[in-house]
Amino acid sequence: MDNETQEQIMNPAQSQRSYVVTLFLAYFLGIFGIHRFYTGYVWIGIAQLLTCGCFGIWTVIDIISLTLNKYKDAQGKELSNYNQGCALIILSVIIVLFIFGGITGVLSFFTGK
Repeated sequence: MDNETQEQIMNPAQSQRSYVVTLFLAYFLGIFGIHRFYTGYVWIGIAQLLTCGCFGIWTVIDIISLTLNKYKDAQGKELSNYNQGCALIILSVIIVLFIFGGITGVLSFFTGK
């Protein structure tokens, strides 16, 4: 029996969906709601897909709730493999990327490049 199967038997309140996979799906494809489909929220995923995640605001809220471990799967279970230290590092990197992307976008807008 592998580690993940043992973990599911020992902690049935934990989801089979991975925290890390959900976080990366939210970051890279969150505007399309792909992380919602992955965690079982099909109707919310469709809503995010149709509205482009309300222009990214919904995605940012989901990433913050994932980082703070407030995001559950469709059955209300916590995502597996959550590590607070790792989550804070990932959130820090995401914030830096958002700031860098914002500054780059503003500079290219005003310089016309």
